[in-house]
Amino acid sequence: MKNLRTQHTLHIQLHGSEPAIWRRIEVDGSMTLERFHEVLQGALGWTNSHLHLYMDRNPFIRGQVAPGEQPTTWLMANSIEDGLEGEDETGSTLTEALARSGGTLWYEYDLGDSWMHLITEESSRPLDPAAPEARVLDGALRVPLEDCGGLGGWYEMLKLSRVPSANPDRSYIVDWFRAHFGYFTPVDPEAFDAGAANMRVRLLLGGMPQDTATGKWLSTLPVYASLVLAEFLHSLGIDVFAHPAPAPMPEDAPRAMASILWWIAACEGTGLPLTAAGYLSPSVLPEVIAGIGWEHEDFVQFGGKTEVHLHGIHDFRLMLMEVGLLKAQGRKLVATPAALRVARDPSALWAHLAKRARNSIRDKVSYDATMLALLAAAGAGDADTKAIEARTNEGMRLLEYVHHDGRTIEDGDFNRLGDRYTALTKAFRMAVLENGNRGRAPGLERAFALAVLRS
Repeated sequence: MKNLRTQHTLHIQLHGSEPAIWRRIEVDGSMTLERFHEVLQGALGWTNSHLHLYMDRNPFIRGQVAPGEQPTTWLMANSIEDGLEGEDETGSTLTEALARSGGTLWYEYDLGDSWMHLITEESSRPLDPAAPEARVLDGALRVPLEDCGGLGGWYEMLKLSRVPSANPDRSYIVDWFRAHFGYFTPVDPEAFDAGAANMRVRLLLGGMPQDTATGKWLSTLPVYASLVLAEFLHSLGIDVFAHPAPAPMPEDAPRAMASILWWIAACEGTGLPLTAAGYLSPSVLPEVIAGIGWEHEDFVQFGGKTEVHLHGIHDFRLMLMEVGLLKAQGRKLVATPAALRVARDPSALWAHLAKRARNSIRDKVSYDATMLALLAAAGAGDADTKAIEARTNEGMRLLEYVHHDGRTIEDGDFNRLGDRYTALTKAFRMAVLENGNRGRAPGLERAFALAVLRS
């Protein structure tokens, strides 16, 4: 028997796929077949939502067993409990299984659609202690959508999606196929990304990292949703395993933060007066409105004379207090020491705002929606507000949210985003757009969303 600490290079091919759907991986042979299943799921891109088994003989050829020999099937523990006959996959290592099978294994995933994979050992060598437990080296094409009826169903879907059938009885196939497309779940049959595959393997083997805000958030989500969103983050260039690093500041960021800088300057020293109830004194509201450049906005033109009636101003001030730039000191609104440190360094202010833009994770629903809105804003395309809301609601469905009465979340249903993020992006728009209360600044908002996600 080979040394249990053997590193195997394996070729995995989805049997019957043409052109071939395949992966090449390196893996530590001392892992059990149960753990190797996680590697296969991550490398191939399956959703880990069906039963599986391993075989040491080609299931499509009869008469391979010599007299006195018995073919070996390795099963999940619950399959054995349900009465299927075979060995427990937790009792054999990958190295042991390859030795018994002569270097070739068959892996079946989803015993209904029966996705059969041929695993062939290409080489082996003593384990490199510095090597990861498993890694994907190469591959081609994405695996089919699950529950599509096997390869025959998958290829029919691909054909009908390109050349629609004149037969109306087949239209449901295309409808089912297209229902799986989404902002967070694109379906490209030609796609293969080794980096994304390695990230999935690492997450399935070791779980979500807990030393980044994004990793902590993903760890609170359903497993499938966390993998989908981690892969989406990867597509944005964000590594969920990387320690936070300052994001580059776009050229128009200083102009976008001008109104925030005005607040800090106005509150430096003696500060701005507050009423006994904690609102800005009406006497300073004209100065505030002019200073931040909001005198032409609708909610100001309506004639509000107190901060209570000027909701935009009120929300802006509260946001700056929540992110640690302003504070109430007696009956004065003053700048914090943190604000004074970053006020003269736009990059430092940008980084501070990005780090503090998320609301408390204790309000999980708003936090989830805010994170999804960040992902929605960070993607490609100059999406308008309605598109951002639709993407956010798609994400809420992915996270398995429903209405209190069980109804499905629709695209226009959910717009409860975190107050901090909403107020900050509004302040940016008001500073850089002529009609900032209605429009969007997609490039700036995308850059800020990426900065928050990286923080």
